[in-house]
Amino acid sequence: NISFLEEGEPVRVKLFGARLTPPHLTIIGSHCPGLEILLKILREKKPWAVFKVVSTGSMGGLAALRRGLADIAGIHLLDEATGEYNVSFIRRYGLEGKVALYRGYIRRQGFILPKGNPKGFKGLEDLLRPDISFINRNKGSGTRLLLDFHLAKLAREKGVKIEDLAAGIRGYRWEVKSHSAIASAVLQGRADVGLGVEYAAQNLEFIPLATENYDFAVRLDRLEKPMVKAFLQTLASKEFREALEREGRGLLPTAETGRRII
Repeated sequence: NISFLEEGEPVRVKLFGARLTPPHLTIIGSHCPGLEILLKILREKKPWAVFKVVSTGSMGGLAALRRGLADIAGIHLLDEATGEYNVSFIRRYGLEGKVALYRGYIRRQGFILPKGNPKGFKGLEDLLRPDISFINRNKGSGTRLLLDFHLAKLAREKGVKIEDLAAGIRGYRWEVKSHSAIASAVLQGRADVGLGVEYAAQNLEFIPLATENYDFAVRLDRLEKPMVKAFLQTLASKEFREALEREGRGLLPTAETGRRII
C-alpha cells in the first residue's frame, strides 16, 4: 500500500539503528570533484564528522536550501540574459535574505570523448551528426542549462526551434546525474560524447566549451553551525587552493575563492 502525506506533516518513524548519527553537514546540489577535494581536507581535520552529500543538480540544491533540507548547496547556474553565474538565481528562488553566496572556483566545461577522438568530433554542431551518440546531464543541473544555452544559440543561427534541434541529437533524453557517470559512459563505449568538467575526462579526450563559476550558497540560519564554519574556513584556506591547483585538473581557484559575494 502507498500512503500520501502533505509536505511538512509530522509522522512517527522507527529507526533502523539506535546509534544512527545525524549528519553534521548536509550539502545538496551540483556534483563537482572540487567539492570532493574540499571535503577530503575537511575529513582529515574532522575525522569524527558525518557528511551527507546529495547530487541533485544546482536547481535541486537551491530548492533544498529553500525547504531547509540542506546547509549548503554547490551551484553553477548561467543566466542566459546576463551571462552571469548564480547571483540572479538566488532571487529567482526567493532566497534573498535567506542565503549567503560564497565564491568557489572556476571550472572548465566541455565535451568528453574517447581517447584519440575516433569519430573526429569537433564541437557543438557535431552533436547533430547521425553517427554520434550523446549522453546528457539531468534537467535542473547547471551543465544541462549550459548545454541548452548553447543549443538555443545554435537553433537561432539555423532558424529552427530548440526542441526540433534537440530532437535531432541521439541521446539528448538520456540523462545521468554526475560528471563521473558521463565519463564512465564514454570510457565504456556506451556513448560517443558527453558534456562535463575537464577533471572527469581522465584517460579521455576533452574539447573545451566554456568556463564557469562554481559557488556555494549557504543558509543564513546555519552560518553559526560549527561544521558550516569549518567548511567555509577550508574553502578560503591556502591548503584548499594548493590542493585544487595540484589535483583539480580544469578546476581553478581565483582571488575571490572563499569570499562572501552576497
